[in-house]
Amino acid sequence: MNDDLKLHLAQRAILLASDDATLAQLRSHDRKLLAAMEQGLLDSPLAGKTLADEDLFRALDKDFAGTLLMLEARARLWPGELLRVQHRLVACTEDSSAAWWLAAHYPSLPCPYVFPERHDAQVWAARALQRRGRTSMLEEPWRSWVSALAGEAALLPVVQALWDLSQGQDWEPWLAPLMVIADQKQSAAVLNWLSIQGDDRLVIQLMGLSCQSRFLPWLANMRRDEALSETVMRELRWLTGGQTSRHEGHQCWGEPLSEESRAGLFQRLPLGFRGRLWHWFGDGVQGAANSLQGGEWCAGS
Repeated sequence: MNDDLKLHLAQRAILLASDDATLAQLRSHDRKLLAAMEQGLLDSPLAGKTLADEDLFRALDKDFAGTLLMLEARARLWPGELLRVQHRLVACTEDSSAAWWLAAHYPSLPCPYVFPERHDAQVWAARALQRRGRTSMLEEPWRSWVSALAGEAALLPVVQALWDLSQGQDWEPWLAPLMVIADQKQSAAVLNWLSIQGDDRLVIQLMGLSCQSRFLPWLANMRRDEALSETVMRELRWLTGGQTSRHEGHQCWGEPLSEESRAGLFQRLPLGFRGRLWHWFGDGVQGAANSLQGGEWCAGS
């Protein structure tokens, strides 16, 4: 990966982590990448029209997220490229992580045949199979996770099983979707159990991620603790957008979280917060929050 590409990816990572950067800034940054690729200005195997298997797998080993972005950029320049690459990834049985990520975020692509060993990739596999109605292929506890998302299984046992499986690491992709569909009794049970397993910051983050407005008074009280105030203020901003209004049920950025508000939030939320929307309506979007151009909203979703 040449220096220009490394610099682009480093600047992009800063944008994505910012709680103030906008989707327009990300899209402008990505247009520069596409222009550089189209003009042949990037000296990288990932930027050329022909991509050898050894270069593809070497790049995934070195920079997984950056390589996936480049695959999306290649697909923008050369239609059909993502499907061609996916067939090559599916044929590789050593590590199916990249193929599962693509399958989870692009439902038109085929799924691998091997369930991944990496825990962070297992949630992608579960998402991919869920989007295709093929959940019978899932192993436990992921089959129960999908059932819980559909309201067909109790939440707390699923949370406990996946927490043990993951050892409390990389919890947001699988835990946050459960919190956003939990009712008051279920969310209280999960938070009470996790308060014993984790720390106060974890509980605070989940209060915010749940989008349940009933947690606003709790968070307001907790911000008096200086050790927690930064975490609390970030969750309050996520829920209120700096406004004072409180809505019944679920809210985000100061407005009721509804079907009508989703498309607007997809465009308006700062980049540091946008990834949270995928817990609510990831099935209605092509790509991820860190995808090229910030993902694509699907009409009618």
